[in-house]
Amino acid sequence: MQENNRKLNHFIKEYGLRLNEQQRSAVLRTQGKTLLLAVPGSGKTTVILARTTFMIRELGVDPGSILTVTFSRAGARDLQERCLDVYGDDRPPAFSTIHSFALSVIRYCERRMHREAFGILENSARLQSEVYREIKGQNPSEADLSDIASKVTYVKNLMLPAKEIAKLECADLDFGEFYTKYEKVKKQKRLMDFDDLLVYAYRLLKKSRPLLAYYRKRYRHINIDEAQDTSKVQYEIIRLLAEGCESLFMVGDEDQSIYGFRGAYPEGLLSFKEDYPDGEILLMETNFRSTGRLVKSADAFIRLNEGRYDKRIRTDNPDGVSPEHEYFKNQEELYHYILESVKRERKDTAVLYRNNESVLPLIDLFEREGEPYFLKEHNPLFFSNFMIRDIRDFCRFAVHPNDFETFVRIYYKMSASISKGNIRALSRGSGPVLERFLNMDIPDWLYDQVDELRKGFEKLPDSSPAEGLRTILYEIGYMDFLEYRIENGIKRTYVTQKLDIIRTLAGRETTMTGFFERLDRLRSIVLSPPEQSRRGPVFTTIHSAKGLEFEKVLMLDICDTVLPAASQGTPEEVRRAYLEEVRLFYVGVTRAKKELVFLSAGTPRRQPQGREDSPFIPYYLKPGRKNRPKLPQV
Repeated sequence: MQENNRKLNHFIKEYGLRLNEQQRSAVLRTQGKTLLLAVPGSGKTTVILARTTFMIRELGVDPGSILTVTFSRAGARDLQERCLDVYGDDRPPAFSTIHSFALSVIRYCERRMHREAFGILENSARLQSEVYREIKGQNPSEADLSDIASKVTYVKNLMLPAKEIAKLECADLDFGEFYTKYEKVKKQKRLMDFDDLLVYAYRLLKKSRPLLAYYRKRYRHINIDEAQDTSKVQYEIIRLLAEGCESLFMVGDEDQSIYGFRGAYPEGLLSFKEDYPDGEILLMETNFRSTGRLVKSADAFIRLNEGRYDKRIRTDNPDGVSPEHEYFKNQEELYHYILESVKRERKDTAVLYRNNESVLPLIDLFEREGEPYFLKEHNPLFFSNFMIRDIRDFCRFAVHPNDFETFVRIYYKMSASISKGNIRALSRGSGPVLERFLNMDIPDWLYDQVDELRKGFEKLPDSSPAEGLRTILYEIGYMDFLEYRIENGIKRTYVTQKLDIIRTLAGRETTMTGFFERLDRLRSIVLSPPEQSRRGPVFTTIHSAKGLEFEKVLMLDICDTVLPAASQGTPEEVRRAYLEEVRLFYVGVTRAKKELVFLSAGTPRRQPQGREDSPFIPYYLKPGRKNRPKLPQV
């Protein structure tokens, strides 16, 4: 050990490194099974690269025997580039995603067996869409496909049995039926989707001793980055490989496990000593990123989490400014505040939000002003939302009152008791649909309802988008339909958020035509943004911001039922979901280096549409607050 300390001192001096005692201990841990718990901003990437290069340069370890697994191609590429840039090794060790590694296992096995087992399904959405049409008799929306893909990933990564799969809800489907058909079609076509790679590779390694022996011999040292994001099947693959290796070095933080919807399995970290009794758990508790006040608040807040290791976050950085909570009269005022503060300060700023659509009014505003920004995620699902489609149809019918096909799509979404029999009778005529309806032999009460609809539709073409939206919602009665959808399972938060954004965007246009053209323009921007500059602020979800840091962070969506999100299920499922919300908030606030501001529209405590401020905010702003937000009772 003394000799390794001497070698480490030489290594540190050669490369000009600065390592504290906890970081030194981690770099020196080059044998055995190790779990390194690294708080946000503690320099885990520096330690992974320093340890790996130290083993190669000072201890003579073969680079080809080292495998570092991370969970995104960007992460693997970044680690490899930093290894080459900093340490200048012509023969770097392997940096790979877990999926790429799984594919290499499958291809190696195929070469040994002299046959190709399965093809890789490049576009699983297309096949999932086909299966959806077979079951439902209609095309799925983009939102439906996103939900389906997420559930399939969840099932594969947690290795759920059939009885658990059957309980899942997804896109108005019997998901158990969908999943069975989807798997059957893939098998018939001899195809594997992206998540099948993991399951198949695990089965191959578990079944074939020679195959497992080959990889154990090849990779004697295994590093796992972001270990808290490892799914169950990924964890089981790692366990198989680690059984015979010289060192397993897992780096993560159970307090930053935020991908439960993708099958993340933080239990793997929590059961480390059970799985590896001779292993060692090390801590890195010094945050080099954030100011003292931000660190103190984050440390107090994360104690709301349960099922965690006992660790504290500390820093030697100055206290800095306190985190703030700013209120604005409405959403429009909030968005303009962000714009003006960015123009004025020109700081390294990030705007973080829970849901992708939350940033659309901000993108729209920055585009109108010609201000640069960087959109990290390109997610157009909002524009295929059923409410957007419905509002388009209402407006289309107002302009084309003879359009019977459009009327059929929306008639049951109005505040009138129009029956299918009425629709059949109307299908046999021509001319303005509602005029023909009024000329039919119908009861007086129905006549009055339809006449009110006619008056509402006549107003629409000459209305401003804001006025037109109010007409659609409250005079034509679309809001009643949305309430019906809420009563039958759709989350109120989902509807409210979408309507808030629609209202904001509508308020910036003078005509309905201009409003819909603007929606189309925004969709094209989100799908394929124009050349972006990092001179402007970064717009990103909290999930996507993980691993990043910014001088100043502005946080949106911090209200109850959004963060923390409302959840359903058994008491235990609700509790687990809530704890992940705690961790998500923690990840968001720990992105800030110097300044953190929560932004809310409405009065203190209450935001528009009756939403309360997130209970997390007061607890974070006042560390040690006695009235802790209560976890759901099991």
